[in-house]
Amino acid sequence: MRPVNKREFHACQAEYHPYGTAKNDLISALGGYCSYCERQSYSCGIDVEHIKHKRRYANRATLWSNFLLACKNCNSVKGTQPVKGMFFPTISDTFRIFAYHRDGRVDVNQAFLTQPADRQKAQALIRLVGLDRRPGHPDYSAKDKRWSDRKQTWALAQRYLAHYQTGNIDTQVIIDLAKLSGGWSIWMTVFKYLPPVLTRLINEFPATRASYFIHYLRPKPRPAR
Repeated sequence: MRPVNKREFHACQAEYHPYGTAKNDLISALGGYCSYCERQSYSCGIDVEHIKHKRRYANRATLWSNFLLACKNCNSVKGTQPVKGMFFPTISDTFRIFAYHRDGRVDVNQAFLTQPADRQKAQALIRLVGLDRRPGHPDYSAKDKRWSDRKQTWALAQRYLAHYQTGNIDTQVIIDLAKLSGGWSIWMTVFKYLPPVLTRLINEFPATRASYFIHYLRPKPRPAR
């Protein structure tokens, strides 16, 4: 999950009446991606999402500081749940706390989060929006394509990694594909040994909190075959 910093966007208002009028500014600030599942949702398929729910916190219903973007699936699953006792993309390094897999799974990055309390906070964020919902999950719905979209994005990234490594395409092609498909964390994972691509992904997806990624931009040794 991409960690973001909305404070870098200075063209916003402090309040929006009605709150839906903030959508264009949010897309300019964050890109047209769900803040949770990272899918490219475009304007018609994405909502102004209240971090603290507008009915539970009516005094925050119109505040820019309380907005993110969410797809229909993530927004409906989150509902009125409180955002407490968990990591969160506006305040935490939510990329390293999760592991993304080729079969569409998202789970807690056990290697990074060594403390049980931190693992619980990461799992709470997964449950908040249902990122673990896939066939076999008790709350899975066939209308929820998030897991299969992740699987397809992984396959796309893996296919173009091979083209990139053989010199058939350049970094710009990878960035263009990532922006069109969404799934920023998947592209970051698949291209994790290629700092030129990581740098562009971090810098060219709007509002990515770059301070969390200094260590990612150093060349990494490849695992032994």
